[in-house]
Amino acid sequence: ACALSAPRAFAEEAEPIDSETCLACHGDPSAKWFVDPQRFAASVHGAVGCTSCHADAIQIPHELPLTSISQAQIPLTCGQCHGEVQETFMRSVHGQAVLSGRRHAPVCTDCHGEHYIAPVKEPTARVFASHIPETCGRCHAAERIITKYQLPAHVVETYMGSFHGLALQLGSVTAANCASCHGAHDILPVDDPRS
Repeated sequence: ACALSAPRAFAEEAEPIDSETCLACHGDPSAKWFVDPQRFAASVHGAVGCTSCHADAIQIPHELPLTSISQAQIPLTCGQCHGEVQETFMRSVHGQAVLSGRRHAPVCTDCHGEHYIAPVKEPTARVFASHIPETCGRCHAAERIITKYQLPAHVVETYMGSFHGLALQLGSVTAANCASCHGAHDILPVDDPRS
């Protein structure tokens, strides 16, 4: 159980809560929202303080849910540091879906992960070339999402059976994947002439 149980409020000019303080509770494997401290430290955001993303965690214990990580807010939260990517994403088919309130629209964390984000060039990254079909397939191969949003069926399956998909399965990281043709943050609808 978390040893920090008494509320501790911070004035606006006070220092943000440090990650060590956050991990005193969230680093406990029995915590509801467990974050492995070693895996987090090894991630691309390991040197960034927790409150850089969780800005509304201003006291201990803090209010839940945190609005900074609600689905609609995640692109804005990530955009604090990744502004150009956020602008591009918000113009994309996925960003427009988020703006229109579609609950299943993917946001940054759906593709990149949350606390354990690996650099894009590392084979463990969700967005490493060999993982792109799996990452995109979380939505584009999910029958419930395909049906609800009338997306083309079998796109991941047909890609995996194609020359490029077979090359990827045989270990090529230079074979064309979903992002090679559709883009990453800048995916546009098929009827958009810029697509």
